[in-house]
Amino acid sequence: MTANVVPFTALQRMCRPNGPAPRASTVAKWADRQHIRYKYDGAGGIWTTQAALDAAVGLHAALSAANEETRIEDLMQ
Repeated sequence: MTANVVPFTALQRMCRPNGPAPRASTVAKWADRQHIRYKYDGAGGIWTTQAALDAAVGLHAALSAANEETRIEDLMQ
């Protein structure tokens, strides 16, 4: 189950790939701006899931659309 969890340290690296590690408040504000759903971890940081990251970039919607069946009638209009 923990394989899909993205911990605070990974979110820090995504928020600021170069330079010093950002504070928890900076990472939370970044996640809010990116529309990434997250929870507080009880240790002063936040965590999220890979599914939440995918949804924030629109990957879930794209995969859903790609998996829908295409009918021949729809292509011939």
